Amino acid sequence: MKTVKILHLYADAMDLYGDKKNLEVLCQRIRETGAQAETAPCGLGEEIKLEGVDLVYMGHGKARSLAAMAPHFCHYSEEIKAHIEAGQLWFVTGNARELFGREFTTVTGEVLPGIGLFDYRGEEHNKVFVADMVGRAAFDEALRCYGFANRTASLVYPAGNPSPLFRQVSGFGDGDREEGCEGTLYRNFFATWAMGPVLVRNPGLMRELLRRLGLDAAACDFSLEERALELVLREFPAQKNG
Repeated sequence: MKTVKILHLYADAMDLYGDKKNLEVLCQRIRETGAQAETAPCGLGEEIKLEGVDLVYMGHGKARSLAAMAPHFCHYSEEIKAHIEAGQLWFVTGNARELFGREFTTVTGEVLPGIGLFDYRGEEHNKVFVADMVGRAAFDEALRCYGFANRTASLVYPAGNPSPLFRQVSGFGDGDREEGCEGTLYRNFFATWAMGPVLVRNPGLMRELLRRLGLDAAACDFSLEERALELVLREFPAQKNG
């Protein structure tokens, strides 16, 4: 029986709006495919061990928590980038995305470095931004997805987002205005501001992660999630046939 090994980074400090349910439901779906899920948490001060890991998950956290995690995370920047470039599967939500850019600002105005995998920077606004998003998945243009964000930061790109996870987006983007795209899909690195949790809300996104883990989701019943998503998308008729 195949065992999927999952590393959960900063499980205690980086968990808001029920985002840990992304991982719980993913593990449930993995088991439904006939495989086993083995999850290992990694907290502040502990060694980040990526070798032999099938998927790395990191969720959304408070701005101060993000700043506290940054030095520890960046200590492993070269190893993290090497594993992502080699195709390791990552799923990242919310402001944890700021750690993968060049730098980001904190609630006190301090500028902290990210690992530099992407050419954006994170900007903390100290103002709450709440919005919905509807878009099409970059890996399947026929797949419509929904996301909700409640955040105080945004990402700034020097020349636009070169590798979005969602296209034809109405609602929030990575910045502070509607930009037509959102998130990051680079090799097997998935990231989005969407929270609440996004893998429960979007069964198509869950299926894609299972596929990239080499698992057959045919035995998984997504009928309730698909019905719930259908009802949510009805609230956004402008995107219905977009």
